[in-house]
Amino acid sequence: MPTVTFSVGRNADNENFINIGGFTVGPNNGNVSWFYGPGSYNGISSYGNGPGGTALRFSGSTFVGLDDNQGQYDEDGNPQFDSDYNDLTATITSGNAIFTGGQLYVYYDPVTIYSFFASPNPQNSSGGTPSYSTTLYWSSVNGTSASITSSAGEYYNVGTSGNKTINNLPQSTAGSNSPVSRSYNLTVSNPNSSKSSGTSVSARNDNTLSNGWTTSFTNLNPSTLYTLSIGTLSGVDMPTTISTTAGNFVGNGGSFSGAKNFTNGQAIQLRTTTLPFNTSMSGVASNATYGNTNSKTVTVSYPGGSVDITITTKAPVVKETFNYADNVGKFPYEDIDLVSNNPLEFTASAQITADDIEIAQEVKLDKPDAQVSINNGTWQNVRAI
Repeated sequence: MPTVTFSVGRNADNENFINIGGFTVGPNNGNVSWFYGPGSYNGISSYGNGPGGTALRFSGSTFVGLDDNQGQYDEDGNPQFDSDYNDLTATITSGNAIFTGGQLYVYYDPVTIYSFFASPNPQNSSGGTPSYSTTLYWSSVNGTSASITSSAGEYYNVGTSGNKTINNLPQSTAGSNSPVSRSYNLTVSNPNSSKSSGTSVSARNDNTLSNGWTTSFTNLNPSTLYTLSIGTLSGVDMPTTISTTAGNFVGNGGSFSGAKNFTNGQAIQLRTTTLPFNTSMSGVASNATYGNTNSKTVTVSYPGGSVDITITTKAPVVKETFNYADNVGKFPYEDIDLVSNNPLEFTASAQITADDIEIAQEVKLDKPDAQVSINNGTWQNVRAI
């Protein structure tokens, strides 16, 4: 019968280990805590403290256990141990344990997967930019190899515990396949057993909007701050960033900024100040009632495009209807015989209020010897009609 030599000892952390032909079974390979060599070392086994314990046994011979269940196996063929240490009669901390007998090999406890999940899940792309990433996390014991596969046909070799970032989640389509899902399967194995666990990751990453826009607003008052409804966001399943040009703001419900995230079904409002009246009379007939309008363009941007919104100030009234209060049958001085200076004096009309026009207009007269006084100012000559 062959003879096998075991090197048994403690490491720098005072943890037990055993070396068999260059293969170390210890804290880094199964959390081995105690070693037991009954009688003349006709067998040796290790008992793990908690999950991950590794046992040594002979193939085809009686299993030498540590307690009163020694030599017993469960229905899956795994060795049985008690949870106490009462049957430990010896502890080997150094030296060699020699035994003769059949073939020696390492027995691995069955694989256990404690957890397998993804975070974030669902991936809702909450930052306003479509996201296609999540991280898979898993934890297991007693495995020697592990892999992850996906429903998209992907395959990853991974450690028996750890994490992996996924950056290629599928594209969702609002109203069709939202949220879109992809499943992942973790398999952890050792020479004696294999376990699998699955998880599914959902993603919402569609920010391609389909709403219509109101692109023209007219007949607005000059130099006035307006809040205008320009559309209702639709066709997306994630917060979507809408922005506008400097000096203008987008928002709703009283909250406005240069760029803002909106969710599906939310009203989109544009806050802007209209231009002043257009004072140019170019192209306006001399007897026209209204002048020219004044327009500006505000660009609103969204993922994949933009739209121009035209904001038009109304045309100002330029025609005044004068309602004169007549002043007739009077001379400049009633008692002219008492006046010693030049009797050729001017007389004044009643005051007239210009309350129809909305922008300043030139005053003209049809009499060359007439003058006007504006707001009780100096009398002055004006151009003839």
